[in-house]
Amino acid sequence: MTDLARKMLDAITATPQQFHDIVAAHPNVPWRTLLKAWGELRAADLLTRDEFGNYIPKKV
Repeated sequence: MTDLARKMLDAITATPQQFHDIVAAHPNVPWRTLLKAWGELRAADLLTRDEFGNYIPKKV
């Protein structure tokens, strides 16, 4: 997992977030790089959503 994907996962673990929150937290990251890291998290099937639609880590 890339460092950026790990940072995103850590942020979501600390506080449930919407995708736009993740984007806003990384204003200096190129869009393509951000989407690739997000794609890593989605492909790894590590996330689910809470009742408000926020991303949260899946319980293992």
